[in-house]
Amino acid sequence: MENSATVKASPTQLKKLFEHSHQVLRLYYNKEKWPIIYPSITQLAERFVQCYSQQPGALHAHLHFYAKHQGYTTNLVVNQCILVTAICYALKFNKEITESLVIAAISDQICTSNETNKLAAGQHLTEQAQRLVQNRHALAVKMLNKGNVPTGQVQRILARLDKYASAITGINAIPLYDNPSIIVAIAMRIAKAITPRPKVKTFSLNQAIKSLYLSCYNEFAQNALCELSGQLVAHPSGLSVSYKNEQCIVLAKNGNIHYLALVIENKARRIIRTSQPIFGEYRTQIISDPILLYKIWFNEQLPENEVKALGDGENLESIAKLGNTKYPDFKQLERVVTNFEHIEQALRTAAKQYNRQGQKAGSLRHSLTMVGLDTAALLCQRVLLETMIANISHPFASDIVNKYAHINKVITLLISKKHSEKFEFYLCPFAAFIYFLLHQHPEKVMRFIQIDEVEFSSKPLSVAQLFGLKDYQHDSLIKYVSNYFSESFSHRALLNTETKTKSQLNDVDKEFVAIKYLAMTTLFDIDLGTPWQKQTTTDVLKHFEWENIDVFKAALLDLSPHCVIE
Repeated sequence: MENSATVKASPTQLKKLFEHSHQVLRLYYNKEKWPIIYPSITQLAERFVQCYSQQPGALHAHLHFYAKHQGYTTNLVVNQCILVTAICYALKFNKEITESLVIAAISDQICTSNETNKLAAGQHLTEQAQRLVQNRHALAVKMLNKGNVPTGQVQRILARLDKYASAITGINAIPLYDNPSIIVAIAMRIAKAITPRPKVKTFSLNQAIKSLYLSCYNEFAQNALCELSGQLVAHPSGLSVSYKNEQCIVLAKNGNIHYLALVIENKARRIIRTSQPIFGEYRTQIISDPILLYKIWFNEQLPENEVKALGDGENLESIAKLGNTKYPDFKQLERVVTNFEHIEQALRTAAKQYNRQGQKAGSLRHSLTMVGLDTAALLCQRVLLETMIANISHPFASDIVNKYAHINKVITLLISKKHSEKFEFYLCPFAAFIYFLLHQHPEKVMRFIQIDEVEFSSKPLSVAQLFGLKDYQHDSLIKYVSNYFSESFSHRALLNTETKTKSQLNDVDKEFVAIKYLAMTTLFDIDLGTPWQKQTTTDVLKHFEWENIDVFKAALLDLSPHCVIE
């Protein structure tokens, strides 16, 4: 997980999570402050993610605490945000995705702070207040839009959150496809179960997770709950334990060493370090002690447990060496990929398609010579990019892989009659572009495609639309291609189809236009209805010796392409 924290976690910052959550939850009741909702809610989400990346144990502990000086709704929302962040970290989602889901979790109660507090206290609500609670997500979307929060994932999650929260469990297994909404719904269900209310049974954290897991049918939800459990075991802060007949709370764990806070009259007195086995109990406690709530987690006696980030810097550097060299030789290619043992193995396997007998290459040099010098650099780039794509955790990872596999099949079939040697020429740019989307705009990538027919009159289809993006910064794509693929003719051709109008495209550019059109129209069986797009595709198909698009579609079906319906 990336860690771009600019504010160091501290007792003050931890306390501010509660104070700022309370302040954001009050914005609804003052319409004059609606314009500041976007910076306020964004900054709060960033602080949750930053604090968790530096001090996950402190936030895990608060899942067992009820901060007495704060109201029910604030405690509830803080728990939801912690749970969303913990799940995202457990699933290895990056900072941008995590922050967008935390914003959705905050927005769950952003219009009903007073009403939710009254309900929790068992007080009667007026008919108008009841309608407000029932329609709070629709009102939240309206408020966010008036506050200039960019339209996208947050609004989509809120629109379906009630449905997903109830459909995760039940007698009948209802298909749920929006994984970000599942994560927020899980956090919502668990937080409601573990946040104490008068006259309502409070579940411990492990009880809430276990109960939800056993009654849930959705595979992604079950996996998320398992990963969350693993994250809580790795950082067991907040567990109640008995040590030498004294009541203690686990502060941190380092190997077989546990650090405990001795608690007397609900106040932390001192820190105990022990290597003895401990048996913790999950129990929610109402806490007013500021030392236990905020300060003790940053004591110098405790080990650091910051969540470390993994990056793609070394891989990108290698890709730049491959993509920015005009005339590479075999020795140069070997030097670039030798440091990646898994890449060597992948290259040997990938080279099979260039061998008439389909044999796996025996060595790195053998695989490169089988492919040929002109294609070898592109092959190396593609394998590196595919490895990086596979290592990026995303809520729609399986959908991304299936769509990429479909593009692969479209290209393979298109060039099967003519120019089959240009497979890497056509596929590698798509791998590069998909990585760009996942790296630069991960929170915008969705399962459903975006269709904007107005654009089709002047510009070709964008690969981004296939992955759910309405738009993105073209300047950042131009810079990306310039940094890593400056000498690649095929990457520049795909870039042209993304940034130029149809009148500016050459014949090679149009081949990429046709591939994008074929991938989208065969995957979703939609008629985009633009004469230029259809004529361009027809011309490209004839160039590759295909009679027409219907013949191509029939042949593609014979290949049994990947189905993206889960």
